Amino acid sequence: MGFLNRVFWAVFIVALLGTVSPIFAEDLAAALASGKVTVRFSGNGGSSGDSVEVVVGRTAKAGDGAITLTIPAGTRLQSRNASEQNMVVAAVRGRAMGGESYAQASAIEVPDSGSATYILEGYCMDFEKDNPSANTAFSIGSPDPVLAAILSATTGLSTVAKQAAVWIYTDRSTYGHVNEKFHVSKEDWAAAEAAVRKAQAHSE
Repeated sequence: MGFLNRVFWAVFIVALLGTVSPIFAEDLAAALASGKVTVRFSGNGGSSGDSVEVVVGRTAKAGDGAITLTIPAGTRLQSRNASEQNMVVAAVRGRAMGGESYAQASAIEVPDSGSATYILEGYCMDFEKDNPSANTAFSIGSPDPVLAAILSATTGLSTVAKQAAVWIYTDRSTYGHVNEKFHVSKEDWAAAEAAVRKAQAHSE
């Protein structure tokens, strides 16, 4: 490649990269601990899938500039109602747009003023307890690496299979017992068991 061609491509690449604004995402729990944001987690009445809402706002400590937050898969949410299930977060699904709709997003963008509500994909962790209600509040805990691995291993499976996999790990639940109040097909249960075995093997 000649000198002029090298200069052309170098200028082209620099110009191209200059048009891309890098996004630096921060862990939500870290931003909360540092006092940059206010956070309120709540249930929406569901037990699995798009079942958790989080309202995030900025504080004076955040200063100026964009704040982008992530929530690692496997992050545990502790229910503040002892009779209702704790949850585990699988992913950020999107920003709530009213009703049951949301704009898809994999991270949380904190607005300059006011707050924003995001929908999280979450799964219940305590089979014997009641489903979280729309009034259930949660506090954020640390990620569980095995649950993170299980949620990764269940990518592409149904919501029911993902929930079953969580209960197989957290409650050592059996197929018959789970089906007493939560219908799981034999195919979904087999897929869930395989995902748990795979995740635990990789975590050892």
